[in-house]
Amino acid sequence: MVTVTTASPAAPSLFPLVSSCWADESQDPVALGCLAKDFLPETIDFSWKDNTNTSITDGIKKFPSVLNTAGTYIATTQLSVTASEAQGVFYCTATYPSGKETIKVHQSCQPTTEPSMTIRPPARDQFLEPNKTSTIICSVKNLCNQAVTLKWLKEGVEVSSGIHTVAPVSSGRNGYTLISELTVSEKDWNNDRVYSCKVESKNFSDIRNTSKSFECGIIEDCFPEISAQLIPPNFADIYIRKSAILTCRVTNMQSTEGLNVIWTREDGTELKTSIGEQKVQSNGRFSVDATTSVCADEWERGDKYTCEVTHPELIFPLKKTLTKQPVTNSHAPSVYIFPPPTEQLALREAATVTCLVKSFNPPDLFIKWLSNGEELNASKYISTQPIQESSQPLLYFAYSTLQISEQEWNAGNTYTCLVGHEKLPLQVTQRTVDKSTVYLDGFVDAEEEDFYNLWTTASTFIILFLLSLFYSTTVTLIKVK
Repeated sequence: MVTVTTASPAAPSLFPLVSSCWADESQDPVALGCLAKDFLPETIDFSWKDNTNTSITDGIKKFPSVLNTAGTYIATTQLSVTASEAQGVFYCTATYPSGKETIKVHQSCQPTTEPSMTIRPPARDQFLEPNKTSTIICSVKNLCNQAVTLKWLKEGVEVSSGIHTVAPVSSGRNGYTLISELTVSEKDWNNDRVYSCKVESKNFSDIRNTSKSFECGIIEDCFPEISAQLIPPNFADIYIRKSAILTCRVTNMQSTEGLNVIWTREDGTELKTSIGEQKVQSNGRFSVDATTSVCADEWERGDKYTCEVTHPELIFPLKKTLTKQPVTNSHAPSVYIFPPPTEQLALREAATVTCLVKSFNPPDLFIKWLSNGEELNASKYISTQPIQESSQPLLYFAYSTLQISEQEWNAGNTYTCLVGHEKLPLQVTQRTVDKSTVYLDGFVDAEEEDFYNLWTTASTFIILFLLSLFYSTTVTLIKVK
């Protein structure tokens, strides 16, 4: 077929064709293209060169020219290169009868989301490891390409060691993500050294800084002073161990090195003090518990004990005194035990025995459970903390629930709630329940309930009969007299 036209010759308009800027990085090879539009006559030829002006002969395809509705032609050419080569610049030249046109083709893009950079300070718990180091993490998201450089600086000087950087990886349509880690020592971090992460690429350049004081910002208690909190013994320890454990909790330490804690009596006699393991607080500082043990009788009679804390960060030692505080309006608890509800037993799945402890003060007490006289593991029951019941007078209540199986309950096992409180006559009391005692409390099954109703009716008739007989006898005797 021959096409006859009277239109004037026209030079082509060239357009680059590139794959999506967010294409999958695993795609290899990558196709680049060149589009020539609105040219006349139909004759056109394409050639490719790289950024060194070297001609490319491999991986080239040319597609036939197509006549469009405007009476001019469209043609395309394609160049296949590796994914790494696709990051470079290429030149497409279209040669036609009256001349030639050249256009630059490269993988450039304008991201829909601007690149974002973050720096994360070291995790304090990593400093607890033997090597006393942690890592600062720098990450950049939404990068347009992999051509990016990252540098770490310490106090403005480039760092060359302790760096682990992962090459930019594709995040699909979100471009590329770069992550780098810098290992820092606890000493440098605590000395408030400033660390910087500097990133540069074609379409993005930024720097982020971090340091201990910088991360604190304007938080007033970021560097709180070392303090000591005294924790009195609990009643359970006093009753079970017959001794009182005194605790001195030292908090807000930047480091536990050089810490010394001593417990003393009122006369200055030193007590044996045990210093526990350091723990990380929510603000990144450390706390330590220092404990000592004294006789329960000495604690109960109100002896005074002093905790003295010395530390390199303290100008003067911390001293605090602990003694048992008297309780006004003290009151012994009332204890009630409840069997499993009949509705729960009807399901034949589980049984819950409940112990209610009411109207006691002070709030310190303990609750334990026994099965057939044997103490149960604390994991088998749940006890609440004391809850205020009233303010005038100040009283508390608590309860504990024991979860058992329906089979254990029906087997006739006995369950005992043991409660300890300093105002009880013997400091401890207990309540016991089992299936056989439920009848006395009015909780019976269907068969027992029928028998109970029958017995109640019969008893009523017997009592009425006896009263009637007694009345008749009395009246007869009066008439005889």
